[in-house]
Amino acid sequence: MKRIPTFEETYTLQSAADAAGRDFWFHNVVFTYQWWLLVAVTIIPIMVWWKLVDRRRIFEIMTYGLLVALVSGLLDAIGVETDAWEYKYDLLPLLDVFIAYDISVLPVCYMLIYQYCPKWQSFAFAQLIVSFLFAFVSEPILVYLDIYQLIDWQHIYSVPGYFFLAIFLRWVMEKLKSR
Repeated sequence: MKRIPTFEETYTLQSAADAAGRDFWFHNVVFTYQWWLLVAVTIIPIMVWWKLVDRRRIFEIMTYGLLVALVSGLLDAIGVETDAWEYKYDLLPLLDVFIAYDISVLPVCYMLIYQYCPKWQSFAFAQLIVSFLFAFVSEPILVYLDIYQLIDWQHIYSVPGYFFLAIFLRWVMEKLKSR
């Protein structure tokens, strides 16, 4: 019979893993070219979005983007926690999520589509294209750069996640706006 660890044992192991992760980040990640790339990938989309956003709808568009960031961060954390994928490089050593994508790249792309594709058909079509681009262009580039590591995951699995995240949150926004 397998022995189940106590809470204290689990906490000790998790604490040691967290400390090792921070040490790894400080000695092997920060200021590498991958880290600088992530800095740029976090800042540039937000700057572009700020130039393009429809200021008359900024609250609505930002609400949609914040929902995207919240849900994608949650799904990302679940993926890392269940060992579907892992990130070797990230902006900060404090979270197990891919901050550059979860708070910048995904929300900005989704907000721009939300803003420029007001009809469901054009929105869904644009999101489908973006879902394939993220899964089959962006993710493989991140793998090539040694930033993103697939463990128990394949790129094709990401397509429905990217797509339905956008569709579901647009539906949520429409429900919120109709009240």
